[in-house]
Amino acid sequence: MGFFPNASRRAEFSLSDVELGYGVMEAIIALAGGFADAQQLWIDDGDDNMGGRFGPQLQAAVLVYNLIRRLAASPDKDASDALEGLLAEPDLSRWHRVLSRARDSQRVIRRDADYRHPDFKKVCKTLDNHSPANAADLAALLVDRLDEIARQIQTGNTDDWRQYWNEDSYGRPCKPKAENSCRDALLSDLRQRLPGNVDAQPEGQYARGKRADIRVSSGREFQVPIEIKKNNHPDLWNAINTQLIAKYTRNHGAAGQGIYLVLWFGKEYTKPTPSGTRPDTPGELRERLEATLSDEEARRISVVVFDVSGEESNSR
Repeated sequence: MGFFPNASRRAEFSLSDVELGYGVMEAIIALAGGFADAQQLWIDDGDDNMGGRFGPQLQAAVLVYNLIRRLAASPDKDASDALEGLLAEPDLSRWHRVLSRARDSQRVIRRDADYRHPDFKKVCKTLDNHSPANAADLAALLVDRLDEIARQIQTGNTDDWRQYWNEDSYGRPCKPKAENSCRDALLSDLRQRLPGNVDAQPEGQYARGKRADIRVSSGREFQVPIEIKKNNHPDLWNAINTQLIAKYTRNHGAAGQGIYLVLWFGKEYTKPTPSGTRPDTPGELRERLEATLSDEEARRISVVVFDVSGEESNSR
């Protein structure tokens, strides 16, 4: 939150030593923020004492800014709720940029605070198909089970890749199935491999009416969204950010965890990258998608690619 370098020098009126509840801070910000303008914090005459311009509006702006910083530094849910409420206030439009950055910063702090390192017993329980210890644990379990399904599709003798294709009158695969049909086939295989206390449902409901393709949960505490795309989908290269990260992983129970699963039907079906090139293999597609993630995102988002082209099976 250090994007107003001079604000700390003007913090005389910050209530920094006063204990305030989140509701009180929210109310003060809402009241004083309607009177003050965030732009005033950019004023700089090169002098620490402001030449007598440290008047009521600037004092109010510094007060608002410091209280927003307090909310951003707290891992508590009440701080999250306060920032969300302030962002919805029409009278605080001049503070929207500051509040947005504070909310994003606070989300990271809250996720890190909510992460619970599993103890030895919990790790053993998870490995024995018992309850995951946290959302990251659940995501790791899911990736492991999805890798099992991917291997079965590629090396099994039951031609499981066919369940992702429509067939002609002779039973020959002719066209990839619709995305929802592919999701249902995948979900059926996944459920068979999950512990009894882990639930997987289609179209998991998330904030603002958004729906992930699959929502996997462990009790009421943890959940991991799985977003599925065929490799010919027009949003193949941006949905990992615009859908999975932006809409689903921000749910509190997900703690930033998510899985982006792509169905590879063959190079000829693949949507080109913005530069116009196509990956040649499922592995290259995964690597290119992983390269679109920041370091922070890569720690929480897993990319899985299922090769359902049938090419290896047909060559056996």
